[in-house]
Amino acid sequence: MIYPLDTHRNEAGHLVIGGCDVVDLVQEFGSPLYVYDEATIRAMCRSYVDVLAENYPNFSVTYAGKAYIDLAVLRIVADEGFGLDAVSGGEIQCAVAAEFPMERVIFHGNNKLPDEIELGLSAGIGRFMVDGLDDLRLISQVASDRQTTANVMLRLTPGISAHTHDYIRTGALDSKFGLPISTGQAEEAVRLALESSGVSLIGYHAHIGSQIFDTEPYAQTVEVLLGFAEQMHDKYGVCPEVLSPGGGCGVQYVEEDDGLEIERLVKVICRTFKDGLPAGVEPELALEPGRSIVANAGVALYSVGTLKEIPGIRKYVAVDGGMADNIRPALYGSEYKVDIASREADGECSTVTIAGRYCESGDILFKDVSLPELRNGDIVAAATSGAYNLAMSSNYNMALRPAVVFVKDGQATLSRRRETYDDLLAVFPGA
Repeated sequence: MIYPLDTHRNEAGHLVIGGCDVVDLVQEFGSPLYVYDEATIRAMCRSYVDVLAENYPNFSVTYAGKAYIDLAVLRIVADEGFGLDAVSGGEIQCAVAAEFPMERVIFHGNNKLPDEIELGLSAGIGRFMVDGLDDLRLISQVASDRQTTANVMLRLTPGISAHTHDYIRTGALDSKFGLPISTGQAEEAVRLALESSGVSLIGYHAHIGSQIFDTEPYAQTVEVLLGFAEQMHDKYGVCPEVLSPGGGCGVQYVEEDDGLEIERLVKVICRTFKDGLPAGVEPELALEPGRSIVANAGVALYSVGTLKEIPGIRKYVAVDGGMADNIRPALYGSEYKVDIASREADGECSTVTIAGRYCESGDILFKDVSLPELRNGDIVAAATSGAYNLAMSSNYNMALRPAVVFVKDGQATLSRRRETYDDLLAVFPGA
């Protein structure tokens, strides 16, 4: 699956998502525009929950909000029984605003700030994910000062290298994330947690990366977690209530991608988990998907502006968005499926490069894609734009972040308005 579930063309040749004509959406909400299909998000949530319920009933699923977060998506995943993996005070505050069940929130991050920890404790979040020894000390100190106890899990570095881009590979020993097992730092964190008055150690977690297409690294991660838990039980008598092999399930961006079937992945994790547990022991199995929940639910819409052809070299088509709303092509070399959305493809296709409007030569959104002849004013759609595009957006060149709408049964609801120049100037005293 690349586009949202209910995506087709109507009699006018317009792309229709969730019952909404994208031409009408752009006319009403402007362009660039990000469109999320609620039914697809719910279906992806249920694809995890249903398989887990069948294969290991003592489970939890937590949405990694860093993929994309706003009030609408938080209310949907909460309604589907998910928790939230938050990595900043801003994401925690967003959860508060969405009236999210705060006991389901887990606070991640390799350098949590004291005021963010305070916010998390005040909001009543359920767990803190410890990312290092200093992080553990700080959480313990802030919680002790408040005369409370924070439930903590230790993020372990399992020494497993997933086959993905270097920037999103996090399980290897040389990583800014986690407590390495092989160096003894993970065990030291266990000792420190057991000795600290401000924290209660409830489990272990590992996350080996993102956009992973093979189940074997996950099986290895589960085995490492279980092995470490057994060693810590034998040495210190501590028995984890929760074990988590993280998230990172790969999704399909273009036809050439295989993707990773969620059912297959979850079954492998559950089987490995059950096979490695001692008899009579059934800790909570916690998964943390992000990209696989929202990526294929989101479509980015752009309007075509100027066209430039360099004979014998390349034809550039500029659109009204670019690296400010989607840095992934410039950062990772990411590819997307791109289609004309405002009319049926007519005539032969040719190879074009769709460029952004920002002042960087590297502001190329879609390089060498095959499309019909494009004209000024055409709308193009980029599928699988629901994860990390807007999450990593910026105001580069003082750009305005685009609007976001959620569609369902032919109805479109604005979940994030387009920024205004007043929004940009509001941060400057005296403006």
